[in-house]
Amino acid sequence: MCSDGDPSSYDGDWQAYDTPHVAPHNEPYGEGAPLLFRSKAPLLSSAVCDALIAQMEAHGTEHGWDARYPVDGFTREVSVVDIPESVALLNEALGSTLLPEAAANFPSIALSSLRVNEALVVKYDAATGNNCLPVHTDFALITVNVALSDDSSFGGGGTWFQHSAETVRARRGEAVIHAGGLPHCGVPVSTGSRVQLVLFLLSTAHPQLDGRLQAIGAAAGAKAASELMDIELSNWALDAAVRANPLDGESWRQLAHNRRHTGDASGAVDAFERVIQLSADRDFGALCSLAAVHSEQGRPEEALDALQRAITLGAPPSPSAPADLLDAQHNAGMALMQMGRLEDAGLVFEAVVNDEPDSAESWSALGVCMTRLEQPDAALACQRQVLRIRGGGMRCECTAPAPSRPRSTGVGLSTRAAGGHGRSAVGGGAYAHAC
Repeated sequence: MCSDGDPSSYDGDWQAYDTPHVAPHNEPYGEGAPLLFRSKAPLLSSAVCDALIAQMEAHGTEHGWDARYPVDGFTREVSVVDIPESVALLNEALGSTLLPEAAANFPSIALSSLRVNEALVVKYDAATGNNCLPVHTDFALITVNVALSDDSSFGGGGTWFQHSAETVRARRGEAVIHAGGLPHCGVPVSTGSRVQLVLFLLSTAHPQLDGRLQAIGAAAGAKAASELMDIELSNWALDAAVRANPLDGESWRQLAHNRRHTGDASGAVDAFERVIQLSADRDFGALCSLAAVHSEQGRPEEALDALQRAITLGAPPSPSAPADLLDAQHNAGMALMQMGRLEDAGLVFEAVVNDEPDSAESWSALGVCMTRLEQPDAALACQRQVLRIRGGGMRCECTAPAPSRPRSTGVGLSTRAAGGHGRSAVGGGAYAHAC
């Protein structure tokens, strides 16, 4: 714990970025205050960075990696509290630079009130495929993200922020500090490995009631494991969360999934549209989920509009981004087919199979279009492609309605609900995601 007025040993500058408000009047940060900063010089020495990486690798090898992310492809990580040597290094850095600089960038939050709720060392690794974090928010008043790896040890990487579609990268020892409520994701590395120290800070003066309610709602909601699901509890918590903070898009997203799960299509549409509005039309996952609800309700025109907006926007950075975009294009073709625009739908499906030749769903849908357009030779060619992909022993009917494509990841579309990534208490920690 630091006292107000404790000096920082960091003497570099910071770059501030324009950001939207994350709560009414941007509380507790202050009206108009920026919520994202990057240091222009290191806050940690190369020796400390090396030590934290070595301790993380040794602990992970001997004791295993944190398993809070059961989905293949997420990052590996260890909790600093499990490594006594790392705790000693971190405590020294907290008092000398990390906490004083966090408070300096957010002057409305007293340094003496800041506490570390969780500290992680997170690894993105191109070789193993543990290499991504989806778009999410953190249940933290302030998130501090310090680069530990040397730039030469990896390619790509960085933290992508939804509000600007900008990737912010810090050099070794430098930090990116932001309000936890800013939607962001960890950009995959293209080569090598990237290791980050991530701190989630709370304040004794600001209890973040909306975040705590959102964590309860997410843990019990429609996106939770079935044995944990309690929709009534989840809706109660999420309704309270959006009353406390109507600008919290993650709570609205979880409400939308709950409403869709219980058959309240109108309520789901309203909630997804609120998420999209709060993101300034930048939330790819919410647009795709909105399209899925419209499609389920027999409203292909509205589904197509949402999908076209998602396609124009593009999928956020992830290993599955190309597949996510192809899923959106396929489902736009499905909407066109439902509207009777068979030629347009066929062109969309043809573009998809050109990019993904092993997409049985898109070949099947293209075959349906060709059958209805009375082009039997083309329909037969599509049928042969489906049989090639699925196995020659299976029969393909290109006269039946083609399926919508299931999504490849949590931000995809159609028959599976789009991802509700964000803050969650599931897994024994207060935070579901960090990058």
